[in-house]
Amino acid sequence: MFYALALVLCLAVLFIVLAGSSVLCALGLITGKRFLRFLSPGAHANLLFTVRALPIFLACLVTLGFVLPAFLRFEPRSSHEIMGLRLLTLGGLGALVAAGMAMRSWRIIRTTHRAQKQWRSHSERLQVKGVDLPVYCAAGPSPLLAVTGVFRPRIFIARTVMEKLSSGELFAAIAHELAHVSALDNLKQLILKTTEPPQWLGLLSKSDAVWLKASEMAADEGALTRGASALDLSSALVKVAGISRQGPASDMIAASHLLPVTGLPMKELLMKEQSCLEMRADHLRELLEGERQGQMRRRHGHRNYWPIFSLTLLVLGYAICLNAALPWTHEILELLVR
Repeated sequence: MFYALALVLCLAVLFIVLAGSSVLCALGLITGKRFLRFLSPGAHANLLFTVRALPIFLACLVTLGFVLPAFLRFEPRSSHEIMGLRLLTLGGLGALVAAGMAMRSWRIIRTTHRAQKQWRSHSERLQVKGVDLPVYCAAGPSPLLAVTGVFRPRIFIARTVMEKLSSGELFAAIAHELAHVSALDNLKQLILKTTEPPQWLGLLSKSDAVWLKASEMAADEGALTRGASALDLSSALVKVAGISRQGPASDMIAASHLLPVTGLPMKELLMKEQSCLEMRADHLRELLEGERQGQMRRRHGHRNYWPIFSLTLLVLGYAICLNAALPWTHEILELLVR
């Protein structure tokens, strides 16, 4: 009974925190939507990802960082408390959410692995100067140009794409994929696809498409900081978009494409791609005409220590407040059990 109660309590709190924080994040996006247009593409993408990942992060932190330790520390092992209908209902909802995310994550990882295995079976390894990652030239009619993997990324380029692009355009396209690797966009895609919210959450459920566009424009900027030409990158986008396209085998693939596509009907797919392509072309044109491109190149090589600093502060804050927070956490759990 002790371990069953611990499991049900953890699942119930997971659902409560996840649902509550998701609604608050959706309201936050609605309130701050007008201010997002003033951010750079990189800051825009990072903020959207933070808002989308915050609910599951808070749910896991509260459940595993406070609820479970408080229960194990203060709840007697000989506890014979009876779980009420309210607690069982919340625990059941938490179990459904956790099982759904686990199954979705497994599907994404398995589908991505299968796609990568299929691409590698019809490809040959290339040696690209200045690129440390494995680059493969894949056979087939699809205009593939993507990077897969999180800890061991690989770049795949279709032979039709290589024949279409000049050396400068190919370098710009590869630099774009390298920017995705530096930003850990494949890992972010895995998290976003795993924690995809229901449609009734409105703006929060639509933020993934907005994040995708912002991350693509941020990767375009990242390509320029690596020495790529805005003109070459624009030309590569147009040429790849002009090739007869075939979407990936599934929209559950966690990979960063030069021109990302989803499992939508072809008519809607073309409209969405054209919209994203126009936005990126306009953005590159602004960089080409203004002085911003030179400013980005001067910043190239500067490391961003803000994530490490934030994580350090979070760990220190957790360690400081843990002992003080556990007693009242257990009191809240008692209210939930009754």
